[in-house]
Amino acid sequence: MKTRVKRKLPVNFYYFFAVIIVSVSMFVSSVSFLPDKMVYYSTALAMPEGIIYRLSQLKNDFIRFFLTQYDADFIQNDGSINDLIRHRDFSDLTVVPEDIVKNTEYMQNLFDDGKYVFDGAIVEKTFTDYQATDSFENIHVRNVTADSEIDIESIVKTGCTLPVEDYSEPVVLIYHTHTTESYIMTDNGEFSTDYPTRNDDKNINMVRIGDEITAVLESEGIGVIHDRDIYDASYNGAYDKSRQGIEEILEKYPSVVITLDIHRDAIYYDDYTRVKPVTEINSEKAAQLMIIAGSEGGNVSSFPDWEKNLAFAVNLQKYANNKYENLMKPIYFCNRKYNMDLTPYSLLIEVGTDVNTLREAAYSGRLLGDVLADYIKQNKKEDIK
Repeated sequence: MKTRVKRKLPVNFYYFFAVIIVSVSMFVSSVSFLPDKMVYYSTALAMPEGIIYRLSQLKNDFIRFFLTQYDADFIQNDGSINDLIRHRDFSDLTVVPEDIVKNTEYMQNLFDDGKYVFDGAIVEKTFTDYQATDSFENIHVRNVTADSEIDIESIVKTGCTLPVEDYSEPVVLIYHTHTTESYIMTDNGEFSTDYPTRNDDKNINMVRIGDEITAVLESEGIGVIHDRDIYDASYNGAYDKSRQGIEEILEKYPSVVITLDIHRDAIYYDDYTRVKPVTEINSEKAAQLMIIAGSEGGNVSSFPDWEKNLAFAVNLQKYANNKYENLMKPIYFCNRKYNMDLTPYSLLIEVGTDVNTLREAAYSGRLLGDVLADYIKQNKKEDIK
């Protein structure tokens, strides 16, 4: 009896195959008329560091495709929702946008029909002075820096005046380094690992939260630039990519004083529960916000204005908690830059976690816009010399 010998392909074949993939990927990525998704995934093939992340995103996209492609009940990102957001009446910030109401009902029906399996509990928690190292009145800071001390009382007494004369000019830049971070839709008290925690749909990822903040600021006459670009198509190097985008915008709009990188967090407990920071404001659940303020020290250098950033963070925290009790978690003060060195009034803000609902996070976005609008109006410098 003859034994069939399985022959291995020569190594050169694999090199040839790899070259073909990269070449096709680069070609597809350069063709403007092809669908965005095709370009998106072909780019991932051309960049090895993004392959694993893209595969997980592909799973999420398939889930959303089969759940929404043939069902008009789930509102898709057709470009019209952002316009609707900008023209809403913001006299009552608790009003839930219609698309969020419909999408929440739709997803709840899917859970009720058993399309998703619950994998663990969601714990609701309101963080006040949790793990704070420094406190003054209702301002709490968790200082994890290597060598920076903080005197909250002194910072509050000094205040933080903004170099703004005409706030109708673009003075705020909102962007999202981790753009595709997203939220759950339903408030069931349990999570499903089959539900995507990242999404390219700008109606439900961090761009949506930025849209809510932007709309409120604009309704108050504040000039805003909202950068809606996706910077984490490849997760590695996202901060370098967003930095390039910020620098280009700052060059184009020199009147911008404040830059806000809007993210969401994730808190997992060892017993397979997940945590959502939440508080109730005007009888509506809101995702708590956490400001991250950086500093020079440790391995961080070339950050000369970090104290101005910290002063802005502390005073904004005071404003927020005075107007909306417990909206803010303790400030996280650390030896990091996160592109906050580009302006003296730059913050990274986490809006809830991956198990907060989009409804809660969007509400918090509106509250943040309201707080920021008040702060800018009351702390702008009248005469700049």
